[in-house]
Amino acid sequence: MPEIASTTRKLPPTKPTGQETTTVYAPPSIKRRLRILPVLATLSMAAIGAGAVWILWQAYMGKPWTRDGTVRAYVVSVAPEVSGRVVELPINDNQFVHKGDLLMKIDPRDFQVAVELAKAGIKQAEADLANKNAQQARRNALTDLATSVEEKQTYTSAAEMAEATLAQQNANLTQANINLERTELRSPVNGWITNLLIRQGDYARAGQQALSIVDSDSFWLDGYFEETALKQIRDGDPAKIWLLGYNKVLHGRVDSVARGIVVSNATPGNSGLATVNPIFTWVRLAQRVPVRIHFDDVPEDLRLVIGMTATIEVQPKSEGAKPGAHEPEPQKPDVQKPDAPKPAVQVPEAEKPTGDKGSDGEKAQKSEKNDSSAPSDKNRKSDRHHKSSAHVY
Repeated sequence: MPEIASTTRKLPPTKPTGQETTTVYAPPSIKRRLRILPVLATLSMAAIGAGAVWILWQAYMGKPWTRDGTVRAYVVSVAPEVSGRVVELPINDNQFVHKGDLLMKIDPRDFQVAVELAKAGIKQAEADLANKNAQQARRNALTDLATSVEEKQTYTSAAEMAEATLAQQNANLTQANINLERTELRSPVNGWITNLLIRQGDYARAGQQALSIVDSDSFWLDGYFEETALKQIRDGDPAKIWLLGYNKVLHGRVDSVARGIVVSNATPGNSGLATVNPIFTWVRLAQRVPVRIHFDDVPEDLRLVIGMTATIEVQPKSEGAKPGAHEPEPQKPDVQKPDAPKPAVQVPEAEKPTGDKGSDGEKAQKSEKNDSSAPSDKNRKSDRHHKSSAHVY
């Protein structure tokens, strides 16, 4: 085999100088340093990522929060209570109105006529009642020979019927006045007009919805939290709110937690059998439960709209806090344990045994009593009677 040429260069021999020589090691090369830098960068990024994940996980598990929040409010459906043509409509869609403001006015002429007819009926009933009372009085003044008992009863019944007719006419007048007042439809709450479906000149029918009003004093927030976070939520807990279209933090308070959601498995099918949805054995999605949150304060420049989305973060109180303030605590039955010691019975001095078994202190007390002056016979009798009537506690 051919010999491999050696690339080692021989250095010329150095002359001895009489001084000791030291070996100097060369520093690492630049290539070696470049190889270490990617490893260090990778480890640093991994550590930063792990720290960020840990912080996010603690924030997610530490405080209940959700991005599934919705602004809600009560909507009042307004419908006229009497039918008629609309003669006045002083409102516009999306206009703010106060409680008691006029929304629409229906032609009142027919209802004014009904009031006048009711008044005329009252006068007629009053006159008829006066006539019937006079006839009854004349018949009652006659003797039994001049008129029969049946005739007296007939006139008495006629007077009572006339009185009932007068009461009916008074009720008709009251109803006519109520219908006349109902021709003016007024706002029941403070809020904004929405879904205005009627115009001036239209014929409004009783009971048919004409418009809706969003109650401005009833806005709240529904946050749909996972069921795993409900154990940390209590009634009265403060909450932070971030609306999607508002860049400031709002504050609220937990009002209540819903006690039920729709269960699809409980709904029977067309054949009357139970509907059972298939699930994955290893994957279970947490159900979301509505939590009602009330706003503490709403800024003037904020325009709340039903259906707006929000992010909610509940600030839990201490772990020892009791459940919701609105939830009564269950009462524990007062059951006496069988092993509980019985209360001590205090025996009066009259029933305590006497003899040598008493203690030295009792003997000393007895000797002091003997040394004292003897009570009178009357006092002895009263004391004996008092001791005999003593109760055992």
